[in-house]
Amino acid sequence: MKINKKASRNENLYVFSHEHHHGLVFAVRLKKAAQTDIETLKKYVHHFWNTALDAHFKKEEELFLHLITDQGLRTQFLAEHKQINSIVDDIETSKEGIIKKSIDLSEQLKLHVKFEEKLLFPWLQNNLSPDELNQIGESLKSIKVKAHEFEPKFWE
Repeated sequence: MKINKKASRNENLYVFSHEHHHGLVFAVRLKKAAQTDIETLKKYVHHFWNTALDAHFKKEEELFLHLITDQGLRTQFLAEHKQINSIVDDIETSKEGIIKKSIDLSEQLKLHVKFEEKLLFPWLQNNLSPDELNQIGESLKSIKVKAHEFEPKFWE
């Protein structure tokens, strides 16, 4: 599969790309997991999942899944969503290994954003009709992407 490094993002996908930026900020902050206590870390993961990531995944699946005809992309898309969800669940329910699991979550989220931005979104832009892309954009108009605040800022 060819990666198109210079493709510009279709405006109908901007909301998702903007949310991906916030996901990457979250991932970078998780790299500093050892700088805080386990309960704070678990609360941070829970907060981001419940205020951003869960809804993001559900919206992507609602809007894209039926349109992804490339079986490899479709399989990877769903598998990565499931894997990230599983890591979050594990962090929320486990009593041990939380720092390592948080670092794993950081890595998996970065890889997933890269997959969507470099492979899935270019595929969507090249294979969906202008009307299909416009329908996605219309579905996202009410979403206001904002930075996710959390205290304490253990990553600073």
